[in-house]
Amino acid sequence: MKKLIYLLAISFISNSFIKNSTLDEMKADASMSKFFTNNELKDLAKIVDFFESQLCLEKNITKEACYFDFNKKTITNAINGNKTLDLKIDYKLQQELYSKIDSLFLKEIWVHPTYFKDIDLKHKITEENYDLNQIGKYMLFLESLKEEDVLFRDFHKIFKMSNEISFSVNAAAFYKLKAEEFKGIKRRLFFAIYYLTVNDKINNITIR
Repeated sequence: MKKLIYLLAISFISNSFIKNSTLDEMKADASMSKFFTNNELKDLAKIVDFFESQLCLEKNITKEACYFDFNKKTITNAINGNKTLDLKIDYKLQQELYSKIDSLFLKEIWVHPTYFKDIDLKHKITEENYDLNQIGKYMLFLESLKEEDVLFRDFHKIFKMSNEISFSVNAAAFYKLKAEEFKGIKRRLFFAIYYLTVNDKINNITIR
């Protein structure tokens, strides 16, 4: 009996040190598990896990600290006048990430922007970079959170007006964020998708 109690105690202590996976966090989040299917959550977890593998290189700090440091450093470097924005995210691995996500669901997050070259609207141009799909499921999810989180609400408004992610537009506001404001799986997902979109854009710069 004592041996059984001892083993149960060891098991409990061990489990208490096991961190929930990203997918577990998403499933435990009421708004995410209600809005997305299980397969869609798996794909979203792949996005977050990849992004965090690129910036959380120190194991002794929290994930929100990783996000805070990355965000602060990126914007500080831009403010100090770096001519080329370099996020230090491996773009080849990012492209591999795309291939691991269901192709239909990928389009619910990212699409290649299109515009017309001439006034007569006959010559349609498709850009190489990805940007957020304004009418896709991910943007609809952000819109559904407008009463829950002011950051999602304000970003959704700005993106609807500009129809593209602009690092320079958001940098001033994001620069003021504190470490605790990166806490929570929805915030981490938001910044993962945001910065991966920025990284895709700077690796596919096209001049209109």
